[in-house]
Amino acid sequence: MEIEARRTPIQSFYAGQSIFITGGTGFVGKVLIEKLLRSCPDISTIYLLIRSKKDKCPKSRLDEMFKTPLFDRVKKEVPNFRKKIVPIIGNLVIEDFGLSESDNNTLINQVSIIFHLAANVRFNENIKSSTIINVNATATILKLAKHMPNLKSFIHVSTAYANCHVEHIEERFYSYPINHKDLIMFTRYLNKNVIEKKISRIISRWPNTYTFTKAIAEDLLRDESGDLPVGIFRPAIVLSSANEPFVGWMENMFGPLGLIVPSLLGITRFYHYNPDFRADIVPVDFTVNALIASSWEVFNQFRRGKDTLIYNFVSPVDGPTWHKYAYTLFDINKMYPLHDAIYFPLAFYFQRKIPYRICVWLGHFLPALLIDAINICMNRNPRMWKLCKKVDKFSNAIQPFCNNEWNFSTDNVQAMWSHLSEDDQQLFNFSMVGFDWTKYLIDHYMGLRLYLLNEDDSSLQISRIKYRRFYWIHQTLKIIFTFAVFWTVWIVFTIICT
Repeated sequence: MEIEARRTPIQSFYAGQSIFITGGTGFVGKVLIEKLLRSCPDISTIYLLIRSKKDKCPKSRLDEMFKTPLFDRVKKEVPNFRKKIVPIIGNLVIEDFGLSESDNNTLINQVSIIFHLAANVRFNENIKSSTIINVNATATILKLAKHMPNLKSFIHVSTAYANCHVEHIEERFYSYPINHKDLIMFTRYLNKNVIEKKISRIISRWPNTYTFTKAIAEDLLRDESGDLPVGIFRPAIVLSSANEPFVGWMENMFGPLGLIVPSLLGITRFYHYNPDFRADIVPVDFTVNALIASSWEVFNQFRRGKDTLIYNFVSPVDGPTWHKYAYTLFDINKMYPLHDAIYFPLAFYFQRKIPYRICVWLGHFLPALLIDAINICMNRNPRMWKLCKKVDKFSNAIQPFCNNEWNFSTDNVQAMWSHLSEDDQQLFNFSMVGFDWTKYLIDHYMGLRLYLLNEDDSSLQISRIKYRRFYWIHQTLKIIFTFAVFWTVWIVFTIICT
């Protein structure tokens, strides 16, 4: 009784519950698992959908996951947490996930809370593959949920950009020119080329197949969820942690990092984005806190069907612009340069595509070609061309989100925050009011340096020496280039005059 009295309302909601998580091995999924284990220690079980990958069995993948620094804190605070994790072997692309009869029955009889995070997040994926994971798999989870007698809440993680075909995105369902039934039928009976021909005009309203299929998954939930306690959570671009379990945690280069890191390393230097547009970025720990709270809120509010609770979790109107994001990272790079940089880090942005593409070819691909030619002559592996092509492909994929700006309604998120007790507001803080973005972006840079690039202060002195050397090399090249331009102009002028 004493333990129950000390619990917050959200902790009481999760106490004794069995949770089913898909996408638990992804960036947000791992942070969700860590936070649930640490802040809701009375959870009964977490069932984690996981498949074999790259010759690694599910158990090996779990062992590797729990060895990462992300779980160091929970290991100290909840030493026996591994007993609560139960792997469920399954694959999203297989019908009914290929679950064994035993696992299927276990999920149906035991699970009371679902977090469906799994998704194909590749922007350039073909429509058939994207639909199978983002729409068909959601239908499979929904079918499973309808057989669960103890289900309290089912949270589907979508994206803030699922409805980016409109400028003002509200926390409600939208209508689309194709429904989920037709799209699922196409993927089952037609090859990918035929599907793309049939719906290419429809898809063109979205920047990629990821956002399009996420929208159709929302359509499916609206029409098929019935009386299930469903909620939809739409996060913006999720980046490193602000506070928990420690500052700056990240593990991938998705989002703007795929562009900024190559520039910080001196590989690329040209961007195509509008620097004055707001960067819709949110810390992963705030995102997970809101996600955990949303499950509690969906259970308490009991809204179904077209009135389903939808949460737009995005950065506030006073969030950083893309210019502030890039400038802050380049500024802190002066004090903490990267050890593996190959040239002085530079950044030039273009709002028009034609001059941007010209500069990319002259400033990225041409130098890459020359460097690879030198490497071939020296019997080294030529890799700069492939690297620049990879960065360029990623840049093209992310450009729609850097050259457009949306207005989001966040009434449901704000209402959810007001419903939390003071203790829960401290334990599951997701309020962005008064958020210190400058500190966050500095910590963000330090996190990418430590966790993505595996650099610490032991190499800092050498990195600073290299940085100063690259700086003077760059200044020297600028002087030579300027002199060459003036000399050429002078020669041309002299010829014309004579």
